[in-house]
Amino acid sequence: MRLTGLKAIVTGAEGAMGSVLVKKFLGEGVKVIGTIHAVQRPNNAGPVVYIPADVTDEGDVTRLFRDAVSTLGGLDILVNTVGGYLPARPVVDLQVSDWDHMMNLNLRSVFLCTREALRVMRGSGYGRIVNFSAQAALHPAAGKSAYSVAKAAVSVFTEVVAKEVQRDGITINAIAPGIIDTAANRASMPGANYAEWVSPDDIAETICFLCSRGNPISGTTLRAFGRLA
Repeated sequence: MRLTGLKAIVTGAEGAMGSVLVKKFLGEGVKVIGTIHAVQRPNNAGPVVYIPADVTDEGDVTRLFRDAVSTLGGLDILVNTVGGYLPARPVVDLQVSDWDHMMNLNLRSVFLCTREALRVMRGSGYGRIVNFSAQAALHPAAGKSAYSVAKAAVSVFTEVVAKEVQRDGITINAIAPGIIDTAANRASMPGANYAEWVSPDDIAETICFLCSRGNPISGTTLRAFGRLA
């Protein structure tokens, strides 16, 4: 009963992480709308309604939340899985377009979606929001300036918002994974030690706890890297 009947938006629902989370939510009895990048709306005859949206675009985000709230009949949960990464390069070789891309994809998207979600959740007096930070935000490395800064800003943004909504029945947290064990990551790093990577299922389970009715935690960035042998 921790999630049964709750209504959720999952951004990036077509991604390796987002798709696993959507499946997990459905198994927990959550009604889900997922955002995707697509020219045409796909067949929505199944248990999930997919809405094409560019979550870095203010107009698209406004439309997304209007349509999603109308379809769901409210909103209890937002999980911002949309994000991206650039190959490592030093600051002297970083283009302004690279910097802006990382800020838009990883930070602007979180701001826009969180703002719209709060406008709905404050009206109902209940809500759960989970954002994606990253291990690189907590342990930055050379060549990852734009990505690390954007993800660190997500953590700070999450903490600030938590203070703003602490009396509104809303919790907001961030999760900071290391390398997620996906097919794409394995293909790009064939010599890595996959046993050290966190699985999408493990992250989805953690998100379910953070989104549960009984969760009192808010304003934290939860580290999700490193596993028991």
